[in-house]
Amino acid sequence: MDLIPQKSQITGNYFCTWDSQCDHMYARKERPKGLTARDAMNENFLFGENGVLNSFEGMRQDLIVVLDDGWDVPYGATDSRIFGSLEADPERFPSLSGLRPEERLKALSKRIESMGYRGLGLWAPTQSPYYVNGAVITRTPEEERFYWEERARWCHEAGVLYLKADWGAHQGDAQYCAMMTECMRKYAPGLSVEHGFSGRPLFEEKSPVVPEELAAYLKNVLPVSDYLRTYDVCHELKYASTVDRAAICLNAAKACRADTILNIEDTALIGAALGCAVGVMRHDLEKKRKYLPLPPRLVSESYAALRWQRIAAPFAAGKGSLIISDERLKDVWRCPKRAPGLWPNVPEGDYFVSAPASIARNMPLPEVFSEGEKPYVLCSVHPYNGALCVAVTPRTFPEGIDLAPLADIIVQGGSPEKPVGLFGRFASLRVDFGKPAENRRVYAQNLLSDTAEDVTALVGISGNRLTVPGELMLRIGTPENRENGVPAVVIKLSEA
Repeated sequence: MDLIPQKSQITGNYFCTWDSQCDHMYARKERPKGLTARDAMNENFLFGENGVLNSFEGMRQDLIVVLDDGWDVPYGATDSRIFGSLEADPERFPSLSGLRPEERLKALSKRIESMGYRGLGLWAPTQSPYYVNGAVITRTPEEERFYWEERARWCHEAGVLYLKADWGAHQGDAQYCAMMTECMRKYAPGLSVEHGFSGRPLFEEKSPVVPEELAAYLKNVLPVSDYLRTYDVCHELKYASTVDRAAICLNAAKACRADTILNIEDTALIGAALGCAVGVMRHDLEKKRKYLPLPPRLVSESYAALRWQRIAAPFAAGKGSLIISDERLKDVWRCPKRAPGLWPNVPEGDYFVSAPASIARNMPLPEVFSEGEKPYVLCSVHPYNGALCVAVTPRTFPEGIDLAPLADIIVQGGSPEKPVGLFGRFASLRVDFGKPAENRRVYAQNLLSDTAEDVTALVGISGNRLTVPGELMLRIGTPENRENGVPAVVIKLSEA
């Protein structure tokens, strides 16, 4: 029995090349002076013998490939005014030399599709280039619109699936974002546009109150975004920061009933639990490279979330019920001396982020019991197929990063006929379904494996309650599956 569909759904999930570009540069023992992460982007980096796109075997159908910052500018580009051409640079991509811009995009798109990926996505700044041939140019609003309409036609002809709008001269300008989206929707209707929730500080987020200008930006940008990205977070505080930003964005989306889907970038288990899209940054090659300033991240967390979303795809951020805990937890990172140039470039010291203790979509808040520190607990019931997902995230404290405080957790929601996805470590987790669950067999499957196991004797069923001991998360699957840093399991109840 395999509880996970072989075919992926249309999710908007993607692999973004940016962290890989950074790793590529750090992995060079003697890094040439003046080269930046954007200078890693080229044909060989993507498609060569050790190219990053040779990763993700078995998972490529679940991912769009988003080429990040640097793909459409010459090597060594540092002047931000020249960015935004959407023309694949011929020196970086010599096989595309001599082709028209839309033909270059089409060739890239076809090559990526031929490797089994869902398709091509592009990073683009929220601007058109305004330093051309050595002169500064100014475009009227009509000329700006014409510029993006032309790029939309290129993307449509090339079959581009995704546009990741990032920094630029109009960053934070919801009107400019709306114009970009309107052009794409009109002339590239098969393309999704992602804008970012930008400008929020990375550290010392002491107040849950969103600054007025950011609240106004969210209110205006959500309706014109197919996807909204929670934006860059520091690796050491990634879970707390993303929980906090997810709460802010989901709350804003709820207020305006936006159809937008939230993208929580690389913290994949949060995406699985809250019905959000994932922007994978990690990859299989990290563990093979030397000289990286941070330890390799386990790509298994991404794989597990992507496989869960074959069952329960991301859903609109502004629809259904949303409950955010008033209780807030605080993560503290004791930052040592950082490697030169390592982002974010901050001095030694303690940094902290606070975030809501729990978030629930289409179900009540979970109850969490612990004698010590609690984990963040996130959960949702899928609005279309009723699948229940619960994630228990790691925490960061002065004594370590990605630690797992254990708690006893009770959630109410879901149905004994529907799948249950569980991510993370806990002492015990009890699901109170809306109807009786007894007299059923219970099957569990590690989300990294292809075979379910009968675990009826290892769990508790009484009335409408299913109780899962924390040890079960570490017992299911092969030894390789169980080495996942964040264990992930899908459970299905069947008539006895």
